[in-house]
Amino acid sequence: MGQPSIVEVDYHVLVGKLKLAADSGCLVERTDKDKWKAYIEEHQIRETSLIAFGKVKFSRGAPIPVAITMSGAWAGCYVYSDKDEAALKYVPAS
Repeated sequence: MGQPSIVEVDYHVLVGKLKLAADSGCLVERTDKDKWKAYIEEHQIRETSLIAFGKVKFSRGAPIPVAITMSGAWAGCYVYSDKDEAALKYVPAS
């Protein structure tokens, strides 16, 4: 079993996918504590590591963690910064 990884994704594409996910009811934000906790536990996301990577990568804005729950390649957990126009995806171990 491998290790999870954090990969860069296109910020502008992610923003579009986040809007689509929100419109479809498939966006889990950290502010929705119950849904966020359930998502993190179910998918065994190392939330602390994801946010730490975001803090290192983003120099101007605080990392914002979100999860897209709809099917497809963009399903998963992300951290992004609007001020930096940058985004990272958490890729679970395979």
